[in-house]
Amino acid sequence: DYNYSIKYDKKIPISLEQKINSVFKPRLTNDLENIYKIEIKNYKFNRYDIYSGQALRSLEVEVRSSIEIALEMNDKKVNKSLISMRRFNSNELNPMADQEMLNFIKNELIEDLVNQLMLEANLIDM
Repeated sequence: DYNYSIKYDKKIPISLEQKINSVFKPRLTNDLENIYKIEIKNYKFNRYDIYSGQALRSLEVEVRSSIEIALEMNDKKVNKSLISMRRFNSNELNPMADQEMLNFIKNELIEDLVNQLMLEANLIDM
């Protein structure tokens, strides 16, 4: 029932923009009623290698992704920071497999951030 106006920062990756646009389907109309403004900024992706063992090589990788959102509807305003984190084993001997796992986890983090955004957007509506 709402017209979504979504504003992105330059740091937001295209894959995240596409996922959010597919969920919210922003429309720009002249109807000024029921406009739901969403602003997404400050995307960060960090990778931390966790070293351990006799060889002191990385055994696990922790990846963390975060965005800051500002939701505005009528007289309600909410500013939040959404964070998603995952860990995976990195004791692969094949560096290509390690990179593919990192790409898979990165996509999972984006999905999780979109789900958190949907939850926050639904909560402000209540």
